[in-house]
Amino acid sequence: MSLDLQQSVAQLQQLFDASKKDEVTKLVTQLKLAQSGLYFAPPDANPQDLLAARTIIEIGAFNALRQSNLASYNQYNAALQPFYVNLANTLPPSANRPIIIGLQLLTMLSEGKYSQFHMALEGLDVSELGDVFVRWPVDLERWMMEGAYNKIYRARDRVPREEYAVLLERLMGTIREQIALTIETSYPSLPLQNAAQLLFFRSGETAQLVEFAKERGWDLEPSTQTFTFPKSPIPDIALAAVAAHDSSRITMDLAGGKGIKRGGPMQSMVKPALELAQQLEAIV
Repeated sequence: MSLDLQQSVAQLQQLFDASKKDEVTKLVTQLKLAQSGLYFAPPDANPQDLLAARTIIEIGAFNALRQSNLASYNQYNAALQPFYVNLANTLPPSANRPIIIGLQLLTMLSEGKYSQFHMALEGLDVSELGDVFVRWPVDLERWMMEGAYNKIYRARDRVPREEYAVLLERLMGTIREQIALTIETSYPSLPLQNAAQLLFFRSGETAQLVEFAKERGWDLEPSTQTFTFPKSPIPDIALAAVAAHDSSRITMDLAGGKGIKRGGPMQSMVKPALELAQQLEAIV
C-alpha cells in the first residue's frame, strides 16, 4: 500500500469516528475515483491495496446508513461481496464483516424478505451466528414471528450501532403497516391516543402518526381526535366473519409481511395488544 493511500484511509477512519458524515462522503468519493481499479477486487492486485479498498467501501456503507441513504448503502454492500467471497482466501477476515452481515439481515427484515433472510442464515457459519451483531436481527425476526412487537419497540433504545437504528425504524414501519391492517378490519374508528399507543408512536410523534394515517386514507375528526377508517380491502367474506364473531379466525400473515390468513380473531388480537401498549407507555 502506498503511503498516500495509507494516510488517506487513516484520515477517512478519523473523519468517520468523528461523525463528520459529509466529509466522509466526499473523501470516499475521491478515493473511489483515484483507486477505481481496486473496487472490482482483481485477484492479482496488491493485497494491501485490496485491504484498503475493502475498508473504504465498508466505511462508505456505514456512512450511507448514518445519512439514511439506503440506495447508496445497497451499492456499497453489493461492492463488498467480492471482497468477502472471492478474496476470502487472499485477504484476512474483516473485523467489520459481522456488522455487515447483521445489517444485511436487518435490511431483509425491513423489506419483508423473510425467505431470503432464512436462506442467508443457513449460509452462515456457527461462529458467525454467535456474533452479537448477527444475533440482534435474529432476535428481532423471532419477536416478529411471536408478535412480540413491544420487544422490537424497546430495542430502538439499545441498537448495537448507529447504522442499525435507521434500518430498525424502517422495520417499525413494516410492523405498523401490519398492525394498521388489523385495526382497520377490527374497528370503524379509534381515538388518536389509542392509535398512537397501538402503533408504537412515542409521545411527541403525533405529527408522524397523522402523516402515517393520512397515507392510509384515515380521516381524523379534529373535535374528538378520533380516526375513522376507509372501507377495508379485505374480501367481504373475511369482514363478515369478523363482524359475526364466528369460528372463522383471521390474523395478519406475519410470514409474508402483508395480507391475512386464518388464525386468531381480529377483535381479540387488538384489545389485548392495545392494553399491552398502554402498559408499555406507562413504563416507558
